[in-house]
Amino acid sequence: MSVVDQGGHQPGPLREEKEGQTAEPGRPQPEAAEVESARMLADDARPMLRRAGYSDDRIRELADQYIAEDRGTGTAEFVDWARSRGPT
Repeated sequence: MSVVDQGGHQPGPLREEKEGQTAEPGRPQPEAAEVESARMLADDARPMLRRAGYSDDRIRELADQYIAEDRGTGTAEFVDWARSRGPT
């Protein structure tokens, strides 16, 4: 099943595999090996997203979700996606 969010962004092919017992309903969690990728993505995007009113917690939450949904690892793409999700 392909899920396109409000910004027209489509998750990657591993999204459904990551929706397990520890995931919030409808929200996959990054696997252990992906946690560092999510942290690095959040760190790279933080200056841009802070200027747009995002809190550090929200940036990390969105980075975790972005990586867990297998959407990619590019900072610019993540920032565009995060902005489509909003700061809250």
